Amino acid sequence: MTAGHLPPVTGFGRRAPRGPVVRPAASAEVPRELGYRMPAEYERQARLWMAWPGDMTRRWADSAIVASARELALAARRFEPVRIAVAPAYRGEAATLLGPGFEYFEAPVDDIWIRDSGPSFLTRDDGVLGATTWNFNGWGDKLDGYQADKALAPLVAAAAGACAFAAPIITEGGALHVDGQGTVVVTESALLNLNRNPGLSRTEIEAGLNGWLGTETVIWIPGERWDSITDGHIDGLMTFVRPGAALFEVSDDPAHPRYHLLREQARALELATDARGRRIEVGRLRAPRELPSSSSDFCGIYVNCLILNDAVLIPAFGDRRADAAALATFQDAFRDRHVVPLRIDAICAGGGGIHCVTQQEPSPAPRAV
Repeated sequence: MTAGHLPPVTGFGRRAPRGPVVRPAASAEVPRELGYRMPAEYERQARLWMAWPGDMTRRWADSAIVASARELALAARRFEPVRIAVAPAYRGEAATLLGPGFEYFEAPVDDIWIRDSGPSFLTRDDGVLGATTWNFNGWGDKLDGYQADKALAPLVAAAAGACAFAAPIITEGGALHVDGQGTVVVTESALLNLNRNPGLSRTEIEAGLNGWLGTETVIWIPGERWDSITDGHIDGLMTFVRPGAALFEVSDDPAHPRYHLLREQARALELATDARGRRIEVGRLRAPRELPSSSSDFCGIYVNCLILNDAVLIPAFGDRRADAAALATFQDAFRDRHVVPLRIDAICAGGGGIHCVTQQEPSPAPRAV
């Protein structure tokens, strides 16, 4: 979940979680030492995972949320298999609305944000599938409930037949982007926040990321103080498009409250060196000026997109000039894929986008391009 244009909050790292933090014991085995890595999103995928709207979703959303989830699932199914994690009470609804051609996994599901509540899938050269579970705690214990989603990642990993590894840190899938070649990009405001990892140093968090993602280099982007739910997930700022290259979303409106901050963050990525010793090529993606909602929670972010085997699904917001420019930018960046714009306003109204409600499962032993 990536909140869009939110009012400023207290500086990151200053908000302790509610009550004592019980950190789940990590697996005794470190995935990287066993040869696992997390593939980049532009590598081949076996299937896509989504979570069907559960009881928690229906508390904050109107009926349009189901229609948006349906449209997204149908669009993704054109390009690869889609498996739906669904609460038993809503299995019939999902099957009726989606029709044939989908896989289902029945499990307790609170909400649609499977990028954060689900596992990060790993693979290794012999084709064995792995999965890291990040001890999801509801974005720093900000929201009540989410007990089912806090337990979802190991269930999804088991359903996929993956060997699961409990990480020694707390974070979410939307808080990280990997290039598949040893680099992970994160924000300081999410990973260093006291509401997730109190008492852990930057070095200890880096060790947790590298060990449980199979990476070698962590690139830190300055904090995002405007996002009061996720504390500034990286998937609301950028996405890798190929090794050594990324798209980063900025605003061309000097009145935008994050105009200067976004440029500072993009520049930080440009100045970084990845695990292969490359300076990252950063293309600018222009944020929309007009959104279909004035709510501060609305996620008006193009870069919160979904890369599939032969397509990229991107949000559209009804800002004709900005939507067309975003489409052209993505088509230039992904010349070997179809770029499909989707109106998913009901999902965006909850503070997240296409990336937030999906999770890719890699093909066996995929290789970075």
